[in-house]
Amino acid sequence: MTDQWGPNAQRAVAVAGDIRSLVVDVALDTGTVVLDTGAKLFNSVALDGDWPDIASWSLDIDWLLPDLDELRPDPNALPHPDPPNAAGDLPQVAGSFSRAKDLLYDKIYRGQRVTAYCGCRYDRRRRTDLGSCGMEQYAGDTRADRVEAEHVFPASQFGNFRKCWREPETFDACYTSSGKVLSGRDCCQRVDVVFTAAHNDLHNLIPAVGLVNGRRSDYNWGMVPGGDQYGDCDIRIDSSIRRVQPPDHLRGDIARTMLYMADTYGFRLSRQDQQLYRAWNNSDPPDAWEIERNQRIAKLQKIENRFVSQYSNR
Repeated sequence: MTDQWGPNAQRAVAVAGDIRSLVVDVALDTGTVVLDTGAKLFNSVALDGDWPDIASWSLDIDWLLPDLDELRPDPNALPHPDPPNAAGDLPQVAGSFSRAKDLLYDKIYRGQRVTAYCGCRYDRRRRTDLGSCGMEQYAGDTRADRVEAEHVFPASQFGNFRKCWREPETFDACYTSSGKVLSGRDCCQRVDVVFTAAHNDLHNLIPAVGLVNGRRSDYNWGMVPGGDQYGDCDIRIDSSIRRVQPPDHLRGDIARTMLYMADTYGFRLSRQDQQLYRAWNNSDPPDAWEIERNQRIAKLQKIENRFVSQYSNR
């Protein structure tokens, strides 16, 4: 229905959807919600067990949030999601991100030196050929001239739930020899086995033009009515709503990666995201390269992306 609306109206709808998802996520995190039906103000109710289908509630219900101090959980009690399987069953990833990148470029993408979003060729020194993908106007830009390893599921999105990311100063191992505190990312890679596995997981890494990787930031995936485009690269990024629309041919790949990360590491996806990724998964099944990539990674990490392999095993 909104496809016929103007860009500002579509953007407003997207922002409203993000706000609604955020409120629902906050409620799920705290276990407390206050409802006002317009006729009666219910007391705050703590719900145990399964939550009701929030999407089915009447639209005239208003969400009234308690004071932020009451809403904010104890930092030490924030969820540190463990994988659904035992720690020993985590993917056998590289011990460092530097090594993971070497494996990505030299092993996984051997013979397939093409960036994911824009289809730019790159050489063994990881320099992009911007003329091969209609991005010549960015030649000379430091990040555009190089390829970078992009996290499909942003590291900050799963890192922010972990104490090593938020409070690296509380870990003795997260200080340098000179007494400087490491960044949250570096700290987690020292002390958090699950974070390190997720961060260095080759299933979640793709080569991207550095400029596009930087502009994508840690924004969520979704549909973008407007947004910035980069030459002939068919990706749209709208920083005003923090959302990125991938090229048509990559939507299924993105969806299956996001579903794999949630499935393997226990990371939560919103209901809206789950619906979107299921739709993308169905509309854009794996091509021959995605299946080959999955098999190459599985040989190294001993775990396939089952959302890809279920197609290849049919």
